[in-house]
Amino acid sequence: MNTLEQILQERLVLSDNKIHVYLIQFDLFDNKQCIQYLSEDERIRAEKLKIDEKKNQFVIARSVLRLLLSSALGKSYQNIEFFYGEHGKPGIIESLNNKPIEFNISHSGNYALIAITLSNKVGVDIEEVNFDTDYQSLSKRFFSENEKNELISLGDELQLDTFYRIWARKESFIKATGKGVAFGLDRFSVTLDEAIDGGMEVLTFTPSNDKWFCYDLIKIDNYKTALTTCDMTCDVVIHA
Repeated sequence: MNTLEQILQERLVLSDNKIHVYLIQFDLFDNKQCIQYLSEDERIRAEKLKIDEKKNQFVIARSVLRLLLSSALGKSYQNIEFFYGEHGKPGIIESLNNKPIEFNISHSGNYALIAITLSNKVGVDIEEVNFDTDYQSLSKRFFSENEKNELISLGDELQLDTFYRIWARKESFIKATGKGVAFGLDRFSVTLDEAIDGGMEVLTFTPSNDKWFCYDLIKIDNYKTALTTCDMTCDVVIHA
């Protein structure tokens, strides 16, 4: 499992044919040790978070992201500057070998996922399963007709697990597009197959310049994880 010491020591070498995904377990990190790697703006943003769990997640995940980008670029973490797209997806101006650095981050419960690559649009998601979730109402509101019909066709004992598997895949897709929920969660379909380690195409209902492919990532008890990218030829390298 990754620790702050490992992150500080590891040299991250990026390429456009590999997507690096880091699994961060929050209880292995010290919030007070990590906060030193944040910018002043990020520290102010962290202090505004009233829920301790959310503050802890933000401080640790953002500090690790800064250190990974610092390692890949060969520059101080203090000089990493983020900008935010129209729908809030973070990015950096710096490029590597004249290729844009693409990354995405997600956290839930005790874990975070950080995906980093060159050139390829990427989105990642992790979801902690909440057994009290009203998944039937949520699926009726946000799933495509195909997804709703397939979910209903399953036995009751399988529906909650499948709902979260679909939800993680859908979230990773809308994050990869950079549009977030503005894309419309019901305007595309992901596969309900239990394992898609080899990648499966996401079906969009309107023409798109990109083809999108979704992957399962890491199996963790009571969590679902997914990654979406527009290049199926990339190797997904897991750092866990």
